[in-house]
Amino acid sequence: MAVTGTVYSLIYEADGDIHIRLTVDSAFTYMLNAANYSGELGRLVCEPICATTITQTDAIGPCSGLTNTVYIPNVNEHVQVTGSYVTDNDHGWNEIHPISKIVLTSAISGIAGVNTSPPLEVAVFPNPATNYVNFTLSGKPASPVYITILSEAGRMAGQYQMLETLNLKVKTTYLPSGTYYYHVEQADKRIQAGSFIVVN
Repeated sequence: MAVTGTVYSLIYEADGDIHIRLTVDSAFTYMLNAANYSGELGRLVCEPICATTITQTDAIGPCSGLTNTVYIPNVNEHVQVTGSYVTDNDHGWNEIHPISKIVLTSAISGIAGVNTSPPLEVAVFPNPATNYVNFTLSGKPASPVYITILSEAGRMAGQYQMLETLNLKVKTTYLPSGTYYYHVEQADKRIQAGSFIVVN
């Protein structure tokens, strides 16, 4: 199921999941129940799984070998969240869990016109990366920018989207040490490609 709304807050849980509190757009308020209002400030809980550092013992095994590839949005970004619409039996609120995809959207449609902005450039640092790697754009993108990270073997190590922010911070602590390749695309055109090293 897909829902749109604005990110209100992010809570990093001990089991590696992230509780994204989403202020849903008016068309999706029917997805909220009484527990969403009393326990989650009237927001819908959306959970990417195994997305952050795990300190809860019984979650280490299930997340072993799993790298989160779902884009983690920032507060105040407007997004479309896709995943399983369920009720949390322990707390009673409704949520999207697990999330299969998060895509940045625009709450207000812009007017189409000629794009005269200069081509974007992407700075990638630090290299080598130990805990995280930054992808920083030279300017605010007029349309979504897609970043794909691949291992040396060509396996997908992450796929992300940027629209309303200039910097994407990707955790690398879950990636095995080695060389990783990335490519950056916008409007179905590759605007940059390169590599970086992860050292854990």
